[in-house]
Amino acid sequence: MTDTLEQIACPHCDSDKYHLWAEEGGFAAVKCDDCGVVFVNPRPTEETITEGHRIGMHRTALGEGFSVRGRRHPLRIRHYKNIVREMFATEIGDNQPLRWLDVGAGYGEFVEAVQAVLPAGSDVAGIEPMQPKMAVARQRGLPIDDRPLKAVPGQYDVVSMILVFSHIPDFRDFGAELKKRVKPGGILFMETGNGGDLETRDEYPNKLFLPDHLIFAGIDQMKQILATIGFQVEAIKRESIDNPLWCLKMFVKGVLERNLVVKVPYSSRFRTVFYKCRRV
Repeated sequence: MTDTLEQIACPHCDSDKYHLWAEEGGFAAVKCDDCGVVFVNPRPTEETITEGHRIGMHRTALGEGFSVRGRRHPLRIRHYKNIVREMFATEIGDNQPLRWLDVGAGYGEFVEAVQAVLPAGSDVAGIEPMQPKMAVARQRGLPIDDRPLKAVPGQYDVVSMILVFSHIPDFRDFGAELKKRVKPGGILFMETGNGGDLETRDEYPNKLFLPDHLIFAGIDQMKQILATIGFQVEAIKRESIDNPLWCLKMFVKGVLERNLVVKVPYSSRFRTVFYKCRRV
């Protein structure tokens, strides 16, 4: 598979200085010595990555296929309702309709949450490249299609990206397209992990899912990345994922997979982080 891999510099600062941070599925995740971002290197070509996103299947560097289609999680809807109510309290309180686009909408749980809490008359839609996910969302009557971001017309009050950042091979180019879709003074809302803040792989609480995940940034790095594409962070919300219930699930999963690892609740510095950013 070496002919389908490419060597890259740091996708944030372009440094060619880095050290090995983790290995998984025959891929290496390296940590930039200059800025601290973690990224897959060498990685599949952008054409290979795009096709994997479309069909929901990737290959390890050893040639083994693995699915990233996952499944719909209805329980996430209530959680996301609470997040949106908290972080968009002012906008919801104004009681003015909003135009909202969710990029990488998956099975549509976040779209459902936003539809439920925004003022009446709001227009909420999503785009999702993975055909199996998009098909399920459409069957549920959700306004989600598979247009690429470049093909989406007009501008929005809010554009959201929930757990999408780590899948993007070149966020600078992608970020420029995001900015075009956010009206002046509008909001970019993102959720992603803070993997770049972790010094070692041992602190990361789950599989890395390489090469489906390509880049792991920390909080300060994300602020820098967002500033580069023209957004200023206004609010941040951090959440631990290694709560007692999650640790129990990991224990049961380890037993079933015969790869038992005992996790101690709240022992990881890893956080899933929500960023509310204003276009400047």
